[in-house]
Amino acid sequence: MSRIALHLVGLVGLVAPVSGCFYAEPINQRPSITIEGEPTEAVHRGDHLELFARSEDPDGHYVQYQWRAYACNEPLGEDGCDQYPFADGLNQTFEIDVPIRLSDDATPVSLLRVVLAAKDELGATSRPEEELLLPVVNRAPTLELDRSSRHGFVTATPIEVYAKIGDADDGPAAVMPLTWVVFGPAGGDTTAIVELAIGQDPLDPKHLQFAKTFTPNIPGEWTIEVTATDPLDGQTTASTMITVAVDGPPCLAQVVPIVATGGAALPITEPTLFRVSVVIDDLDLYPPQLNDPFLGTTRFAWSVKAPGQPAHLAISGAVGNSFAVDPASYTPGDIIEVRAEIFDRTNDVLQCPNTDPTCSVISQPTCIQRQTWRVEVR
Repeated sequence: MSRIALHLVGLVGLVAPVSGCFYAEPINQRPSITIEGEPTEAVHRGDHLELFARSEDPDGHYVQYQWRAYACNEPLGEDGCDQYPFADGLNQTFEIDVPIRLSDDATPVSLLRVVLAAKDELGATSRPEEELLLPVVNRAPTLELDRSSRHGFVTATPIEVYAKIGDADDGPAAVMPLTWVVFGPAGGDTTAIVELAIGQDPLDPKHLQFAKTFTPNIPGEWTIEVTATDPLDGQTTASTMITVAVDGPPCLAQVVPIVATGGAALPITEPTLFRVSVVIDDLDLYPPQLNDPFLGTTRFAWSVKAPGQPAHLAISGAVGNSFAVDPASYTPGDIIEVRAEIFDRTNDVLQCPNTDPTCSVISQPTCIQRQTWRVEVR
């Protein structure tokens, strides 16, 4: 045997058999995440949103979240987003208020980009990040109308129409000048509307108030329509209907002394003042209201029917709201009738017979223009 062969045999004898198994650490898997709570209705600037993170970790590890929210300009997509988020968070729930403008404080927000990332307790991060893009729409202005009249909504008298505006995202001061349109019956003057200066409510800074004075020239149904437009062309239109009437007749509301009923007579033994204390009317009321150029006062007419007279005789000069009767001018036992009649600026003629103690030009017992006292002198 050669020396080379012996050497190889020796080496082979040195190799011993090896047995056993290899061990490797388990691979930590990434968690998966989703965003829940996406709004089902349109998102407006200034809205409050609440989103939720939902995760699943194959290894059952604790998952930590990281939220970021960016304000964007929709036409540019993500390229139009602010560089830095306007809100972030680490909780499972993410609450944000949608900004009004981008960080330049000029560009309105029209897109919201929400990004959710997560990692488990061993550092495995979710891939890719979850992203939610929400279009943001402009909120139209709010508009409320009201109207009032000191003259009963009567023809040819001023009616005040008020508009209260607000804008939750742009602010009320950003709303463009209001547009006012008047619709009326045939022959109506739809241009009879002018500015009315009014003050603002210091306790309500979220709204501004504007007003106009409208003076209808004929009776009928009128409608005033107002439109508010914000800088992003959001529009709101509201209207109010006004029923305009002709001046109604005056109504005797309170007289003294009390009128006797059932044919009885009021006994008097001393000078007695018969008085109309209150007259209700659209324009010519009593007592009169001063400092209103559209209001007047009631016109009074007094008459007396003495024994032996066929009818009531007007008392010359008795044009006020009262008339005094002195029993000394009559004979005890005399029955006299004292009558008051009222008129407003329309001067409606009382068509009732002279023998009627009361009269209503509209045949309404609750609105009379004549009152008669039957008086017995004692």
